[in-house]
Amino acid sequence: MYISVLNFKGTITGSSPGTYMPALRYIERKKKVKALLLIINSGGGDANATEILYNQLMKISSKKPVYALIEGIGASGAYWLACSAEKIFAMRTSLVGSIGVISMSPDFSEFLDTLGIKMRINKVGKYKDINSPFRPMTEEENTIYNNIMKDVYSVFREEVKKRRNLGEDIMEEIATGLVFSAEQAKKNGLIDGIANLETVVDELKAKTGTNSLKNLTPKKPFISRLMSMSFEAIYNVIK
Repeated sequence: MYISVLNFKGTITGSSPGTYMPALRYIERKKKVKALLLIINSGGGDANATEILYNQLMKISSKKPVYALIEGIGASGAYWLACSAEKIFAMRTSLVGSIGVISMSPDFSEFLDTLGIKMRINKVGKYKDINSPFRPMTEEENTIYNNIMKDVYSVFREEVKKRRNLGEDIMEEIATGLVFSAEQAKKNGLIDGIANLETVVDELKAKTGTNSLKNLTPKKPFISRLMSMSFEAIYNVIK
């Protein structure tokens, strides 16, 4: 019998479910896994990948205790994952929150104009090139895109509200995309306490009656690990 540990570090990408789902399904299925501790240090990432992981974490949470500890940062999609936990803790210097949705894309149209380059676009469907980097968005297109983002935001917001048992008044204050210090996050209900790893582990051990821990964090694909490295670390790998 043991408590499983999973580290969610770095950006959540489209490949993250493929990396983590086998371990998550194993944790859900195996009776010898008495609880799950999520250690989070991530600014979030892909919304769809986050939802896939969150749904699986919720399956685990319905069967056994899940605790989350935010080390460094637990923002946006990473905080969404933390909301699957029965209890969320953060270290004193952690940043928590960023409940919002963002999408960014470059607009090269003016740059191409200075070079005298025009893009020839053939399309079937009025909005097929709605997010093209080769022309500015129209007001209508911008409204359409923002409405899509609002729908995604609503899903995220409602899960936080439900899982953290927060009222609409406090949600209006905190679901603005801002990050909060650990102390602020505790006051506004985003976390349950401020603690270090040892304290959280001790509480889980007492809750489950087991002293054994096992790190089941899967190894990320090489490209994903490379992207999260500093330039110096990358140089040392490839030189």
